[in-house]
Amino acid sequence: MSICPNCGSQQPDGAAFCDECGAKLGEGMAPPAQPTPTALATVCPVCGVPVTPGEAFCDNCGAALGPAAPATGVAPASPRLAGTPVSAPPPPAVDSVASSASGGVLTCPNCGAQLEPGSRFCDMCGTPLGAPAPPSMEESAAVPPPVSPPTPTGITPSQPPSPPPPVGVVPGRLVVSGTNVTLPFPPGKSEFIIGREDPVSGVFPEIDLTDHGGDEGGVSRQHARIFLQGSQVLIEDLNSTNYTYVNQQRLTPGQPQPLNDGDEVRFGRVKLVYYA
Repeated sequence: MSICPNCGSQQPDGAAFCDECGAKLGEGMAPPAQPTPTALATVCPVCGVPVTPGEAFCDNCGAALGPAAPATGVAPASPRLAGTPVSAPPPPAVDSVASSASGGVLTCPNCGAQLEPGSRFCDMCGTPLGAPAPPSMEESAAVPPPVSPPTPTGITPSQPPSPPPPVGVVPGRLVVSGTNVTLPFPPGKSEFIIGREDPVSGVFPEIDLTDHGGDEGGVSRQHARIFLQGSQVLIEDLNSTNYTYVNQQRLTPGQPQPLNDGDEVRFGRVKLVYYA
């Protein structure tokens, strides 16, 4: 055993640095002095963790042990031998010493030397114990870079379907065969008359076929009626002179017949197609 020239603690033979204050140990050191009996604490006065008898500092918080230890946990100035250079001790370690993969064996994080339990400095290289060793280049290269989440691509919403017609309104339109002229149904109507306009008689049907061959085609002034019954569109011949046909079937006057999408309708000789 040998004595640290800085703090006076006993050190194992062959140690190059003091495991209490980190001072470098050299040859020709003074033999160990007989310690003055001092009542040392068995628990740390600052953190209350049990300590090993003979330790000068708490292994958990670094507070000085003994009856004269300050309440703040700051160690008092350590005695040293006269004429011996003093090395400034590094700050006390807080964290636990690195342990090897085998579990339980304390090793220096810098040089890998085996350490005694409770050592705060490495006996071989003087590295303060407690702070984790910096990662090696191999360990740094093994850490993958952070992966950014994928940027969501824009989604084009589909076109919403056309709104249904208001309740009680006849839906659809008529398209004149041959000219493809569209005759829209009057808005907001649950029924309307198809025929030929005659101002002299005061007849003005909602759908006028005069400009679509109504005179030459034998369309009556009030030829037929289209109306809504529930959800079904119906067509009724109004006792016209030249009749009303649906898909080449002549209608009986006064008897409504269903009118469906794509049906061919003929008023006299004027042909049209119904689209819902």
